Amino acid sequence: MDTSRAHNKKLGLARLIAGNLAIFGLLLIIIEGLASYGLLVRSIMTTSIMAERRHTKYDPDLGWVNEPNVNIRDMYGPGIYLRTNAQGFRNNHNISAAVPAGKARIVCSGDSFTLGYGVDNEHTWCSLLSFLEPRLEAVNMGQGGYGVDQAYLWYKRDGAKIEHQVHLFAFITGDFSRMKYDSFEGYPKPVLDVENGALVVKNVPVPRRNYYFPWIENLGHLRTVEFLNRVRQKIGLATAESYQLTQRERDEQTREILHKVFEDLKSINERRSSKVVLVYLPDIDALKGEGPREWTNFLEEESRSLEIPLINLFTEFRSLPHEEVVDLFISEEKRGIGHFNEAGNALVAKLIHDKLMNHPAISRVLSARLR
Repeated sequence: MDTSRAHNKKLGLARLIAGNLAIFGLLLIIIEGLASYGLLVRSIMTTSIMAERRHTKYDPDLGWVNEPNVNIRDMYGPGIYLRTNAQGFRNNHNISAAVPAGKARIVCSGDSFTLGYGVDNEHTWCSLLSFLEPRLEAVNMGQGGYGVDQAYLWYKRDGAKIEHQVHLFAFITGDFSRMKYDSFEGYPKPVLDVENGALVVKNVPVPRRNYYFPWIENLGHLRTVEFLNRVRQKIGLATAESYQLTQRERDEQTREILHKVFEDLKSINERRSSKVVLVYLPDIDALKGEGPREWTNFLEEESRSLEIPLINLFTEFRSLPHEEVVDLFISEEKRGIGHFNEAGNALVAKLIHDKLMNHPAISRVLSARLR
């Protein structure tokens, strides 16, 4: 009898411990879930609205593109305006299909450094090319947040339609990283890939709702969503793109895509009797230390093998004293910290202008129009 009573007592104690452990485990799950959702709410509250939303609209091919005929008087501060023309280019006038007589036209493609984030229309390096040579008409097809992929696709769709003599395809080091993902700061974008030796565009049409509600991407950080994604991968329902690639593999993939992009840009321009020029712009972070040596080597090799001129401005910027370099970039966060200021844009414009005029093939093309 005593043995039975002792046994029941031990069994009851075991059940009590098991029950408490179960309750404790359940509480941990609830706390973890609440923390996960709390972090989600925090992410939604802190997801930044890109300044570009003030002058862009959703685009199924590109993710976002400039609204036409926008005029924001104080875009980057008092009197620092942004204006787009009827074609959505950052120009104060519309661009005709044909180049006006006695002029030569240059199309500038790129990201926010080409758009001229933080300065007005007249002080972007692209626009300043026209001030250095008034017979040049410069078309600004820069866009904030663009990777090389989006700049290429926008030029191919809209820029290649207009006659021009030179296409300046500009980028910073960060633009290569943007090519690896299907969104930028929550805003969806197309993705380029190479299949059977040819470029293909994926994630198009670009999801519309994510442009208006970029915080939706934060749902992917929920523990339940992460768990379901792992389950999908385990049972083979996830696509190959869902698996993580190493940084080296991603860079190799990006270089393969870039080669195809440069190749296609050369072909497009040759068919239109124009010249494409690659322009590697330095951002202040890339100027630290040795900088992006691997990317520089890659671009130089691409320039040689494809016979495409490359303007690499890292050398000129690195030759300046550090204090002078810092003075070429915006330091105020509200105006676009890290972008070229007026002085930076002026230096870039002068360097590009001089290199274009001193390049035999480019100067011949421009001179033929400027006689």
